[in-house]
Amino acid sequence: QSCNTGPEPLVVGKDVCSYCKMPVSDNRFGAEIITDKGKIFKFDDAHCVLSFLHDDKFQSEKNYQVYAVDFSGDHSLIPASKAMFLKSEALRSPMNGNIAAFSNSDSLQAASGKYPGSKLNWSEVDKQ
Repeated sequence: QSCNTGPEPLVVGKDVCSYCKMPVSDNRFGAEIITDKGKIFKFDDAHCVLSFLHDDKFQSEKNYQVYAVDFSGDHSLIPASKAMFLKSEALRSPMNGNIAAFSNSDSLQAASGKYPGSKLNWSEVDKQ
């Protein structure tokens, strides 16, 4: 049995958010937390992943990676620590986190023209 420690693509309508228990409904948003033991938690929105990370039940978990769905392109999962984020009320994400992740500044720039808001890095997002 192989031990996959990379992110798994989120499946709209099939995967369920580990925090709010709603089905993943929009492939432009979402995130995954993967623990060093290989456990994968899936989320439909930045609001849910942040709530989960700050929940008392998860606080004991020290070794994990957070991946965010790239808003542009093929919506692949990218390490949150390397992603750029845009927070905009105009994004209208599933649970109103209204934060989108981008793997490059060109796609972030293009989106910020359509969705005016603030540009953040992961540590700034994590303090939301």
